[in-house]
Amino acid sequence: MEGKTVGVIRVLSEFLANKIAAGEVVERPASIVKELVENSLDAGARSIEIEVQHGGKSLIRVSDDGCGMDREDARLAFQRHATSKIATVEDLTGIGSFGFRGEALPSIGAVSRCRLITRSEDSAVGAEVVVEGGSFKGVQEHPCRKGTILEVRDLFFNTPARRKFLKADSTELGNILDVISRMGLSALGTRFTLKSSDKVLLDWSPTERLLTRAAQVLGEVTVNDFLELDREMNGIRLWGVIGKPAVTRGNRSQIFLFVNRRWVKSLPLTYALQAGYHGFLMEHRYPMAVLFLDLDLKRVDVNVHPSKQEVRISNESQVTNFIHHAVQECLMQADHLAPSLKVPSGPAQRTVRDYALQTESSTPQPWGAVFETPQAPVLAPAVAVALGEHPIRIKEKLRITRVLGQIHRTFLIAETEEGYVVVDQHAAHERVVYEALLKNLQSGQSERQMLFLDETLELHPRQRELFQQSLPLLTKLGFEIEGFGEGAWVIRAIPAVFGEVNPIQLIRTFLEQVEEGKIRTTLEESQEAVAALCACKKQSIKARDPLEPRAMRTLLERLAACENPFHCPHGRPVFFTETVMNLEKQFKRI
Repeated sequence: MEGKTVGVIRVLSEFLANKIAAGEVVERPASIVKELVENSLDAGARSIEIEVQHGGKSLIRVSDDGCGMDREDARLAFQRHATSKIATVEDLTGIGSFGFRGEALPSIGAVSRCRLITRSEDSAVGAEVVVEGGSFKGVQEHPCRKGTILEVRDLFFNTPARRKFLKADSTELGNILDVISRMGLSALGTRFTLKSSDKVLLDWSPTERLLTRAAQVLGEVTVNDFLELDREMNGIRLWGVIGKPAVTRGNRSQIFLFVNRRWVKSLPLTYALQAGYHGFLMEHRYPMAVLFLDLDLKRVDVNVHPSKQEVRISNESQVTNFIHHAVQECLMQADHLAPSLKVPSGPAQRTVRDYALQTESSTPQPWGAVFETPQAPVLAPAVAVALGEHPIRIKEKLRITRVLGQIHRTFLIAETEEGYVVVDQHAAHERVVYEALLKNLQSGQSERQMLFLDETLELHPRQRELFQQSLPLLTKLGFEIEGFGEGAWVIRAIPAVFGEVNPIQLIRTFLEQVEEGKIRTTLEESQEAVAALCACKKQSIKARDPLEPRAMRTLLERLAACENPFHCPHGRPVFFTETVMNLEKQFKRI
């Protein structure tokens, strides 16, 4: 120890300790709103009013009609580690309330000017407690209604270094709106009001339906844009609403996940939700969802982070698998997944339009004997195929009564009982081929097809280890591959169901997608990925391929037999529908 300076260990004063604790709990005005609203909900409030000024920097006032506190409890609320919600060590393993951390109010009081006004139902008169910069100014009687009002003024007035790191007023207000949105989704029976500089920004009435509150919170959507979900298994319940595949966003901002009513950030749970949408969404599009996961309290550790936004779940893989399959089943069982031809404005419309206008190879590619490709006019005759007593049923709800023809040799148009349907012929055929390939792979009886000439695969050193890890999986899928010197392999056979595909190109693409995290290591997900790759690379019907009426009908019949006829393997829509009623409105007939 010679030559080193030995420090002196000190016990910090309560004043300084509170300021340090405030750094964990109070990051910005939204953090305070979260803590105070959680306390209001735990107090049984049915109405919560939030008022802010300058993004919460100069004022945050939260008023509720909850149970309130008596004079002594109001005084104790600002002491560190004082709480009404936990009493023993065992309570920490089964926390069901929101704001259980005792240092929340003293931490807030340490960096602001606080005033608490409260009255319990049993108290004749209310109490007022004032705390400024961590200094207790006293408690006195105050006439007020039952409930609690908490005012926080001049945030970080005594810690200017922290105040300067706050964002613009509009940014901080946006963060507060996010917090209230999450609270509003988890407390349907509570009225929420938010004012900013005397302007009412939101006013949500109590409701019994999550669909109603979700439409209020998410905005620009209606209850018809969602599917209700409620599944339970082995003590796990998942319930809430998920957006229809036609209603997507460019990021994950409209995904709200709650564990035992507490909003959480959880990549594993979010990825499980997205996995349920596999095959329904285009790449880089994300669903809208408000989902609640109910678990045994002892399986959830909520005391992971001071902000209580992260949780640990025991046996997490069981939970994520349940979410994945519950969402997938809900989407598969839903009616009318295909949207109307009139798509909403914004990014989703551009995506659909861009896809509709894209051009692909115009070389005719017949698919078996039935898909003959004589030269056809741009619009095939409207009397192409009348289906009579045998309409084509797509998931029971959509009945095609007559196939009318092609538009620009890219889209099929057919008459339905309620109007008409427009089908992307390439996307439809990709779906048909994909499901046929996948069924064959999953049967476990896929025959191998020996290549006429062995193909040699040479890989960059960076991909060699990845390929070695994938070899057992590729073998299970039906490939026969042997090592051939340093960094090279010989492909002798591929699954017979793949037909005429380039095995080198297929495996290279497979490895690229594994590297990018687009293909998981499970056999089921890999089968789906390889089937999607092959469906795209096989000689499927393309845009600009002319089809005769019999081939059109055959394609629609095979599409109707698919498990998911609504989307191609990459998530693009296969068809849109329109009703006669909407057409009549367009032409002012009704």
